[in-house]
Amino acid sequence: MIKGEKIVSYVKYYNEIEAEYREKLVEAKRKADVREVFIYILLKFLSKIDDSIDQSYSEFIKFEGESFEILSPLKEKVEKLAEKSDLHAIIERIFEAARNRYIKIEHDENTDYFNLQK
Repeated sequence: MIKGEKIVSYVKYYNEIEAEYREKLVEAKRKADVREVFIYILLKFLSKIDDSIDQSYSEFIKFEGESFEILSPLKEKVEKLAEKSDLHAIIERIFEAARNRYIKIEHDENTDYFNLQK
């Protein structure tokens, strides 16, 4: 970034989906639920920025719990929107929340499994 260069902020769109996102993550009881919530909310957020992006792009987002990947053709759209913006930081924030929930569910599953062994 060049000092004084304008950057586009998408925080207002994130704020529009944040409450729903937090609620859905809390409701997620399985790792697969977290994956679905992450993909749904990420696409909902992106569709607020670019209305050509909708839920049909879900197959282009891979969420593995510890990591995620956006595949083509969605990747190109995101990269274009991310130029001179805070988009990557917001996507990272969305991912971190899902990652933390995923890890908690995984930990709880492991704890439950070991408690059953007693």
